Amino acid sequence: MQAELVVASPSDLLGRYYPNGKLGGLTVDGPAPGAVGDWVELLVKVEHPLREFKLEGQLAWARHRGSRQLKECFGVDFLPHDDSSQRLLAFARKDLDAEAMRGSVRLATALKVRLTHLGQTRREFLADLSEGGAFVRSIAPAEVGQLLELHLRPPGALTSMVLSARVAWVRSTGNAPGMGLVFVEPDPKALLRLGKVLARLARG
Repeated sequence: MQAELVVASPSDLLGRYYPNGKLGGLTVDGPAPGAVGDWVELLVKVEHPLREFKLEGQLAWARHRGSRQLKECFGVDFLPHDDSSQRLLAFARKDLDAEAMRGSVRLATALKVRLTHLGQTRREFLADLSEGGAFVRSIAPAEVGQLLELHLRPPGALTSMVLSARVAWVRSTGNAPGMGLVFVEPDPKALLRLGKVLARLARG
């Protein structure tokens, strides 16, 4: 089943966010599209700036009778396996750079990477990659807002590219914990190499 939420600005999203369980959820106006406990696909549209997010969630509660003070509405809880909810919250909190949110196609991958953070280097795996950022699988993700370096050696390459990144959001629950990264002021040469890597991944 499907539902839609349209808001004017990112701050309106935060006004509809409620803490519940591990991840929380969003309040949506109107009649519930199903019974409490049902799964729902929620399309969230932000008018200024224009953005769309498609989330998977679960109907958590419903207020069936509206009044002047209390509108008919329902709640959609976020699901641990769906990264889109955390990207939406990061966008609402303005943690993600505008350029990184402009339609960067994310490609699934399993490339090995090295992360340098607080003077220490460790090996991790990329779950997805785009021109604007990446998701790194990690059982010990860095905190939101922290800076790190991502060392990525493309398949067949002799040297690694180094990309500075900021942690935009963290997923610590579910079977695939990790952190969403936004690239910060990437070097033009590194961007050119990254574009070639993405083209290669897109070709399979």
